[in-house]
Amino acid sequence: MPLPTPPGPANLVRTMLTYQKAPLAFLTNVLDTYGDVASFRLATARVILLRHPHHIRRVLQQKAAVYDRSSMPYKMSRTLFGRGLATVEGGEEWRSMRRLMQPSFHYQRVASMAEHMLAVIGSRIERWEEMAASGQTIDTAPEMRSLTLRVVARALFALEEGDVCDRFAAAIDTVDHELGQWMRFPLLPLSVPTAGHRRYWANRAVVEEIIDYVITEHLADNVDRGDLLSMLIMTEDEETGARLTDEQLRDQVMIMLWAGHETGANVLTWTWYRLGAHPEVQQRVLREIDDELDGRPPTLADCSKLTYTRSVLDEVQRLYPQQWLASRRALEEDEIGGFRIPAGTDIFFSPYHAHRHPEFWDDPEEFRPDRFTAEEVAKRDRSAYIPFGSGPHLCIGNQFAMTEMLLVLASTLQRFRLEPASPEPVNPQPLLTLGPEKPIHVRLIPRPR
Repeated sequence: MPLPTPPGPANLVRTMLTYQKAPLAFLTNVLDTYGDVASFRLATARVILLRHPHHIRRVLQQKAAVYDRSSMPYKMSRTLFGRGLATVEGGEEWRSMRRLMQPSFHYQRVASMAEHMLAVIGSRIERWEEMAASGQTIDTAPEMRSLTLRVVARALFALEEGDVCDRFAAAIDTVDHELGQWMRFPLLPLSVPTAGHRRYWANRAVVEEIIDYVITEHLADNVDRGDLLSMLIMTEDEETGARLTDEQLRDQVMIMLWAGHETGANVLTWTWYRLGAHPEVQQRVLREIDDELDGRPPTLADCSKLTYTRSVLDEVQRLYPQQWLASRRALEEDEIGGFRIPAGTDIFFSPYHAHRHPEFWDDPEEFRPDRFTAEEVAKRDRSAYIPFGSGPHLCIGNQFAMTEMLLVLASTLQRFRLEPASPEPVNPQPLLTLGPEKPIHVRLIPRPR
């Protein structure tokens, strides 16, 4: 007897309109109505949607060779970001890139970049001290985007504060905004010269101009500046002796810039929001930072000691995974959850919903960092929590991201405690990543030194 196809809504027009208007609510309704394996039609293709962690594990780990990144969302991302490690389908091209880039993210390299991170964080905290002294509130999301962009630009290619960095930050911010708007409603190709599309291309040109300039300078002096770009330029594939081409360098830098600052900024924004809304959690974080640092500035070595602070970040990423929806394409026919998966089908899987699956998470909407104590983590199925993906394509920059966020939190909460400027709840806005749907304003209350 042939396997059934996954069930799902049949009305194409209603599906398209609802998905574009409120994708998280739409996906929640589909999964709640039809179960852990469902399907729906987008434009001319039917996609299959997965929620159960074990089904996602099959796609990402157990049969990773059968599910590659040739799905439509990845084709769109390659058009926008080029062929970098995070966008190529797989195969030998991806494996060669991974071998070339892996040494750049070893602990020793992250340690050298931590000094860059701390310099930028310290400069930003001085600005926040001035704002706190004058009674201003912090609009958290743009402040975190500005901070993490400068951290990543400094650690990635030693771009110092100044006019070039300000111009770069403004252009990236516009590119992010316009790209997010288009990805949510891609009704017209980016080549159509609407006002938003023109802003996207003009500011992207600025970003590429600065990236090309920095790469040219690095190639000219051929000196290890302690940044990631220096490492990428000098690294050779141990098997083939190949190096990244200039085009590959640009694509890698473009992707790492976007992923490295946008995702970290959102996680920090949600962390400030949750710490403000849960003063008892914030107090435990403050106490841990005070006990471990004893008043001195944080260092990379302190990150491993801030176990409860790390649990807070883990819980934030459970509730607000930045890759809230991801995809693969089935290269062969398969079976998942008793349903037929035809070859050539795009598979959507939702970490946002997997992180709330009631089989693995009690009271999944509650904010409880104690879910991530060592004892709780050891008891839980590892496939239930995938903020950085899993399998061969596990995010190569996860250690960099966690180091950056821990250093930001430790440095900030040494100086301030956080108070929400408004008690109103804030919901996530699902664009390319998962940011807040409205501004989150926070008061920074100076703490005694």
